[in-house]
Formats: sequence, C-alpha cells, structure tokens
Amino acid sequence: MEYDLLFTLIDHSEWKQLTEKGTFEPQSMIEDGVIYTYEGKNIEAVANSEFLDATKLFLLVIDPLRIHAPIKKVKKDSIELLEIKGTFSIDAIIDRIPVSKNKKGKFEINIKHFD
Repeated sequence: MEYDLLFTLIDHSEWKQLTEKGTFEPQSMIEDGVIYTYEGKNIEAVANSEFLDATKLFLLVIDPLRIHAPIKKVKKDSIELLEIKGTFSIDAIIDRIPVSKNKKGKFEINIKHFD
C-alpha cells in the first residue's frame, strides 16, 4: 500500500515527552504495540471522538517513506486507520501543526489532497 502522507494527533503538552528519545513512542505503542495513524479524510472525526477532554492538539504530518516498520490498514469503531507496527524516528514527522477547538467546542481539521 502506498500513502502520500499519514497523520496522527497528540495532546499539545505531550510533544516533548513523546519525542525526547529521538523516536516517536506514543501511549498506543506501549499499550498495543502499534502507532495509530490516519489518512487525512478521517482525522477530524478522530480528533472529535478520541480527544474529548483536550483543548489543544498537535496534528503530526508523517512521511510514510521514512518509516521502516510495517503499516497495516484496519478498521476500528467504523474509522479506517493505519497501524504502524513499531516506533519510527522523529525525522519522519515532517510537520507539527497546532489545532485548537472552535467556539462550539469542536476541532475543525480539513486536509485536502491535490494530485
């Protein structure tokens, strides 16, 4: 499978802790042995269902060509996601975009792909 870009979300306050070793190791890696990433079309739904208590997130843009671990597409709670079966270097994170909730208390994330 080929993907242009992968996306994941982390709480704004966790960035330093999750990357201080030079690799990206979120809680899902510790608990489930995988890192959950998403295609752009699903990221807003994930933000508004998985991060209900958060007010400020980082949208991480990941270059899949820099990941040397297997990537598998799965479906969890009606949302398609991509599981990365291992950690990866923070060099694979090509952008870190701050995202805050709007006045209605929802995250608005619109990712457009141009071919």
